[in-house]
Amino acid sequence: MKKRAFNENEFEEKYQRYSKLLFRTANQYLLDADAAEDVVQEVFVKLFTGNKRFKDGEHEKAWLIRVTVNCCKNRLTSPKSRETELFDGTVGEQTFEKDSEMQIDFERELKKLSPEQRTCIYLHYYEGYKISEISEILKMKENTVKSVLSRARQTLRTNLEKEKEYELQ
Repeated sequence: MKKRAFNENEFEEKYQRYSKLLFRTANQYLLDADAAEDVVQEVFVKLFTGNKRFKDGEHEKAWLIRVTVNCCKNRLTSPKSRETELFDGTVGEQTFEKDSEMQIDFERELKKLSPEQRTCIYLHYYEGYKISEISEILKMKENTVKSVLSRARQTLRTNLEKEKEYELQ
């Protein structure tokens, strides 16, 4: 199969369109801005060196998110990642805005969720994907996505309530 030829303008257009979305997705999964940048770079290399054809822009976007999540999973399961600490306690510049203590508490609790839960929460609430779309992107059953979201919301709710009770004492 013949590889597609991309020009510089096409690369720039795709990078401008998708890089922030892919970075935020990877950063939510890995909790490491530097590693997230590496993943985004890896995803774009795969896009421009592969010969994948897309039906439309949504198909391309879903493929890019799926490849991003897979690259994140690979990073977390590789022997090299076990040797380094994934989260150093600092919050990257690209995280959600911190305009109140509640927002900071929410971010702290969000980071305690599993990568799968963070990814589903991010795609659903921050990117506006429907459960059926998340199911396709992450190759999960719809009921599994619903369960993951439900457990994540319950965990966040419980932990934030505990945090609030602790502060009132």
